Amino acid sequence: MKDESGWKRLCMGCSVSPEGSVEEGEEGRLEEGQEDTQDSTKEGHPPSLQILMAMDQWTVIQVLDFHITWLQRHGFSTLLSQWLYALMVCLEKPLYPDTAASLRTLSRCCSAIRATLDSKEDDRLAPLNLLICLVSRYFDQGDLADT
Repeated sequence: MKDESGWKRLCMGCSVSPEGSVEEGEEGRLEEGQEDTQDSTKEGHPPSLQILMAMDQWTVIQVLDFHITWLQRHGFSTLLSQWLYALMVCLEKPLYPDTAASLRTLSRCCSAIRATLDSKEDDRLAPLNLLICLVSRYFDQGDLADT
């Protein structure tokens, strides 16, 4: 699978129009005589070892970039954070410069979302902190670390 809409359907359970807007439920619109063979895509799939191990490094980077874009456009979700973490686990070091830039964008986006949280008990706080910490500490982007 090489296209953004296919990954969006698999990971998040919806597709992306060319303009980037989310089109949920598109799977329900079938042409006459077509069978619905992907009814599980309506909810999206959490990352699995089977999916991740089938990806080469280029695909991991491409799908990570898709997820960062979706985070910027559509906001944070538990499923999205699971995919981001799983894809980051698959990244090989040293990073390509473009990949490092993408991770820096991810960290800044997570920091901005975290700044909008009303409470320290918010369920999104721990995964946001984890993503920020991984980018800053493991991927050597120390200037993005919390002090």
